[in-house]
Amino acid sequence: MWLPRLVDKCRLHFAGTLPADFQLPFCHPLATDGAFLAHFGLTKEEVLAAVASAPDDAAVVAALVARGALTPERIAAWNALAPNLGRPGFPCEKSLAWARRNLYPSGTDPRVDSVFTAIAWDEGFLDEIVPRTSDAARQ
Repeated sequence: MWLPRLVDKCRLHFAGTLPADFQLPFCHPLATDGAFLAHFGLTKEEVLAAVASAPDDAAVVAALVARGALTPERIAAWNALAPNLGRPGFPCEKSLAWARRNLYPSGTDPRVDSVFTAIAWDEGFLDEIVPRTSDAARQ
């Protein structure tokens, strides 16, 4: 999880249509993109180059696999880590706290406890990934 979103943001960046609210966190070391890049030992420039030279998503993946960045072990480790991004003791903890104060001050839903639930809340699909019926079970 995350590479397809990052690839889409790279394409928007190249087209000059990356939304303003995505520009600061785009590949920023303290944001989710940065956590992804650090985990896989990639740089912003490497990902941009892979996207620029690839005709489709499969070719981007192939380029990053050929570089040695995307191994089954690293992918499995990322997929275990990523849902925890922003939670106490995990990468992006301070970034999520900042975003909640500055970008999402009205986002008081207790289900928003990670980067991914914050994105889901912001983009309007939180109920799809954390149904409201689970609120009582989580407390």
